[in-house]
Amino acid sequence: MNTQNDQLIMEGISKSFPGVKALDDVSFEIISGEVHSLIGQNGAGKSTLMGILNGITKPDEGRILLNNEVVKIDDPKDAFNLNLSIVHQEFALCNNLTVAENIYLGDEPHNKSGFVNYKKMHLDAKNLLDSINVNLSTNEIVANLNTSQWQVIEICKALAKKPKFIVMDEPTASLDEKQIDNLFEIINTLKNNGIGIIYISHKLKEIIQISDRITVLKDGKLNDSFIKNAVNEEGLIKSMIGENISIKNAHINKVNFEKPVLQLNNFSYSNIFKNININLFKGEILGLSGLLGSGANEILRCAFGIIKQDNGQILLNNKNIIINKPRDAVENGIGYIPSDRKNEGLIQNNSIKDNSVLTIFDKLTNIGFFNFHEASKTTKNYIKKLDIKASNIDSFVMNLSGGNQQKVVIAKWLAKNCKILLFDEPTRGIDVAAKAQIWSLISEFTKEGGSVIVASNEIPELINNCNRIITMQKGQISNTFDYENFNEQTISLNISSK
Repeated sequence: MNTQNDQLIMEGISKSFPGVKALDDVSFEIISGEVHSLIGQNGAGKSTLMGILNGITKPDEGRILLNNEVVKIDDPKDAFNLNLSIVHQEFALCNNLTVAENIYLGDEPHNKSGFVNYKKMHLDAKNLLDSINVNLSTNEIVANLNTSQWQVIEICKALAKKPKFIVMDEPTASLDEKQIDNLFEIINTLKNNGIGIIYISHKLKEIIQISDRITVLKDGKLNDSFIKNAVNEEGLIKSMIGENISIKNAHINKVNFEKPVLQLNNFSYSNIFKNININLFKGEILGLSGLLGSGANEILRCAFGIIKQDNGQILLNNKNIIINKPRDAVENGIGYIPSDRKNEGLIQNNSIKDNSVLTIFDKLTNIGFFNFHEASKTTKNYIKKLDIKASNIDSFVMNLSGGNQQKVVIAKWLAKNCKILLFDEPTRGIDVAAKAQIWSLISEFTKEGGSVIVASNEIPELINNCNRIITMQKGQISNTFDYENFNEQTISLNISSK
């Protein structure tokens, strides 16, 4: 355990971009051996503040001190030299390399002859894994591992740099409940080893559980600071937003469960799920929940044609349809909102307008001419309808917050006039206010006659908004719960591995 109390201070930090003051005189501190959480709505300034700390962004005003000495962080290399590491939300791993090769990629140990010392690399990697009490083969190919293990590798990549401080950006976004518990054990081990952790998350229960201190940013300003056990979820929401936000649907649709609009019969895929039968009804929000590897997410990908089921039948309004690729699903009025909205749902370096009308490009094109006026009109309509926060329709989606990016993905399927939407982890990595808006949009869609399947591990959200919830274990349906029989504990037990 490191007995030295290292202290990193960001003092009076301000930063402006064209038309926006992202940070206004913000101060933030992290001490070795503590978890200091940073929270706020999308767009509150968290990413900008961490970008400054990592040397990606330069502040207009303010300074950074390490152990009371002013330091300069002009680029990521400076941050590295100051023993600061960042575990990003998006994984940056090479699937065809081993665990050890990923951990030391670009920083491999070499022998006297100049060749990579694989023996030392694997030994060092094993020592890192042992230091956080993780049993994982350093020879395993990363493509064969699950999301939780990828997260561990990203942490070890950071630890390999021997940091005094680690920034963890939404580290549980892709993890289930059991995996989150394992991660928290790792974080506590890091704390005991004297490492200071800046923890960024929109999951307020986690924040309260893991944090020693909590700092709230609002509109680029420091709004509040709390010490451990001095605040609850309601207090954090009020500090972040200024009002109480509910993601509960007060008026669940009454659904006629006689004639399904979509049937998945005897659905099977590889060794992931087998002989799955699911019925979806008009106006229904159907929840689908299971641990990572249960098959819940893959069912949606099969139904949309991203991956092809081994056997099984898809019925749409009692008529057999063939979906071999996403285009087949789209032509049958089925849209898909992926969990990885940045890489699968959007074209990041294109505008809001380009992304919003992507599904109706052919409709807007006549004799080789694209109707820019109609495209602009459609986009403006959805920006207003979905409350997308952006300066204009030509803004790049890469510059939007996670919640607003998710709204753009929804907009492109609404523009297509889909009757069925498949949502894969729709509130992943977005704040509580944006979550409420997303669920409100889903509810409005079903009230207008659409039908929705939502795959999610956010059980309270499913309970508050779904008509039924299907739970899965190891590729099989373990239970189906009607709205009247929703119980968080019972549902959680039905997704837990036996």
